[in-house]
Amino acid sequence: MHRSVVEFATAVSKGALRSVVDALIQQGEIDAFVLERRVTHHHSKELLRRLLREAADHHVSAPHLAGMLEGASCVVEHYQVLSPELVWTGPSPAGTATRQTEQVMLEVIRGARKRLFLTSFVAYRVDRIVTALNEAADRGVDVKILLESPEGKGGNLSVDSVSLMREVLPRARFFAWQKRSEEFTGGSVHAKVAVADDRLAFITSANLTSYAMERNMEAGVLLRGGEHPRRLAEYLESIVSTGIVNTV
Repeated sequence: MHRSVVEFATAVSKGALRSVVDALIQQGEIDAFVLERRVTHHHSKELLRRLLREAADHHVSAPHLAGMLEGASCVVEHYQVLSPELVWTGPSPAGTATRQTEQVMLEVIRGARKRLFLTSFVAYRVDRIVTALNEAADRGVDVKILLESPEGKGGNLSVDSVSLMREVLPRARFFAWQKRSEEFTGGSVHAKVAVADDRLAFITSANLTSYAMERNMEAGVLLRGGEHPRRLAEYLESIVSTGIVNTV
């Protein structure tokens, strides 16, 4: 029972966990239909169903379960601040609990207050990510995005990701690696990172595509605080300021 509580608290976002806890308190009973509507991802729903089955087996009341989830959330949050968080999208072995790529990407974007820098090889069809980026721009966040260029503009992509994303992200600033020295001829923008305010850094294998967010097997690490998010943010800003990448 306790393991299921921790696994669920680890897998879902803070907002989703808060929503489940609030529903338990407001309803005063464990209504599986109502609770499942509070989480979105398939893996999270499966963990919730298992948790509710075990709660029923152990005759755990809604208030008691809400308290257990809140307690687990505090412990998980404290641990996450101290340690890197593994992020995984794809089939998961039984008994494992990791958050998925899109959940963590949204956390980084929504957590930005002043600056946000994303890099990806390709980007398209990521509606929830686009919505979060536009909301960040509404908050006054300086949104920068570095993408690979299309073949017609010196890059290695068959599609023009910059043009596609600029249509839906009119306030973001886009960059491309167009002036490549001889030693990097034929190279690509293959880094996939997201950095918010020098304090949150998500390093992932996933491109900004719907398949990478939901269907591919992708792995990544989320870093909170410390020197690594700051150093990565400084590096990204430096490749802009020194002209290694240019505004497009």
